[in-house]
Amino acid sequence: MHAETNGVHPSLLRELISGAHAVYDMLGLCQIPSLTMSNGIAGIWHWGSQRFWKKNSLPRQKPSSLHVVDVAAVGLVIATLLTLMIIVGDNWLHATTHSISLTTYDIITNSSQNHDDPRPAPQYQAGFSAIDEYCHNTLTAPLPSNRSSAPLPCSLNQTDDLTNIRNARFAYLTLGKGISQISSDFNGLDYSSTEDGEEKGTATPYQIVTYEHKGTNHSLFFFPDASEEFDLTDFGLGQGYGIDYVANTISMATECTYATEQCNISKIASGPFDINNISIPFQCYEGFSGNLGQTPATGHERAQGWNMSFYETVDGTPNNIPVQAQSNPFSFYAVTAVSSIDLQDFKDESTLAEGDPGNHSLVDVGHGFTGFALNCQATIYDVTFSLINGSFVDFNTTKASPQKASIIKAPLQVGFGQYQLFQSAFLSVLANSDAVSDTMSKSFSQVGMALASGVFDTDKNIQQRFRYRANVTRILKAPFWYLVVLCLLYSVFGMVMTVMAFYLRRMPEVREQQRRLMVEWAPEILYEKHSRDEPLFGDN
Repeated sequence: MHAETNGVHPSLLRELISGAHAVYDMLGLCQIPSLTMSNGIAGIWHWGSQRFWKKNSLPRQKPSSLHVVDVAAVGLVIATLLTLMIIVGDNWLHATTHSISLTTYDIITNSSQNHDDPRPAPQYQAGFSAIDEYCHNTLTAPLPSNRSSAPLPCSLNQTDDLTNIRNARFAYLTLGKGISQISSDFNGLDYSSTEDGEEKGTATPYQIVTYEHKGTNHSLFFFPDASEEFDLTDFGLGQGYGIDYVANTISMATECTYATEQCNISKIASGPFDINNISIPFQCYEGFSGNLGQTPATGHERAQGWNMSFYETVDGTPNNIPVQAQSNPFSFYAVTAVSSIDLQDFKDESTLAEGDPGNHSLVDVGHGFTGFALNCQATIYDVTFSLINGSFVDFNTTKASPQKASIIKAPLQVGFGQYQLFQSAFLSVLANSDAVSDTMSKSFSQVGMALASGVFDTDKNIQQRFRYRANVTRILKAPFWYLVVLCLLYSVFGMVMTVMAFYLRRMPEVREQQRRLMVEWAPEILYEKHSRDEPLFGDN
């Protein structure tokens, strides 16, 4: 009667306590004796049905102590949900966490700051400038009124009436080994082979790199060793230790158009063919004419089927210029006849307009020879560039002085590099994927820069910064903060439940109910102990 008066059915409470005992018994937390012989899960089920589905059939009195059970049940449900959500968040965090390579950058320094870094870092000189010992007079001399009497540009060396390239061995080594086909990702080069070649004298530390900027191909001096990366893990700096920098260099950009029709390249006369006695006449202007079937009479390198002339336009008429002439840009003609492919085959295999005989870009001069002429204009630039992670980022150009342009023009004009250019003409017609004029424009720039490389040397960087890569763990924000918030909620929930437990324990109704339960169910508790073969009153 007391339990019913307080709104709690005795059998209902017995089943509830029996269910709690079953839960704790399964968890192995403690040994709580069953208060009834009924199944524990069934007790929880009965409580739920009494609480929610049969609530209307119970007396509607104020069940204070039953509210305590409600709070405990709700707390258990919330705790279970939070636990499941934390497990999901933890798995989500682990699934999205992975290791990545992060690039760390050092402070930026300039060329005036002291660099006493003991680590094996790349050199601080990746720019280029003319060697003052050779070129000071050329660069500072005023433009002469009588160009024929002016001294030769510093890229040429004249002794005993013999004109040669200054530092010829180095220049031709650059021409043969230093023309690079790479324009980015220089830090991925195999530097072990280049260092070995430099030590043996079979490779040059300079390279001529062609970089396209705003639709124009610039062939420039480049120092690839500055892009080398080191593994400095032992020094605590990680892998990929390298340098980003800003530096100055020099470039040459050449633009060529076809002048085949203007130069009047004629077909080989019909009749018996003799390679040593053929006639392919041409005339581009009054001062530049000849026979491509014969070896030129001038030039340090002479190739049958190739000829060049440098000129300036006066009152609309081209006139030859001396090698001492200083101008930027400068112009030249190049004419050639190559026996690389029959023009009809070129037309059949190429989609380029120049393969069409009606276009007059390339002409069939007979016996398998293809002839063409180019009118070219070359410009020398002072370049300021930045190289970040081995690739060009900023590339700023300013037209160089006429004096500096003459340094690069002079070796080409006196006839050096002609064999290389003639070979490029041969290949440009054979490989018809690019326009012949575009291929030759690039080749003129590359050869011109290589021949002048003997009087240019590395110069200090304007700015540089070191970088290295380190492996770090990447954690997505969403699962990380999801898990943090859930853990904080779980902590707050635990504190709230603890405070509520202390508060409800002090309520008079709860204390009274505890006393009545102990009085009514004491015999059953003793019976449970006795059924487990436990002595009721000790060993005696």
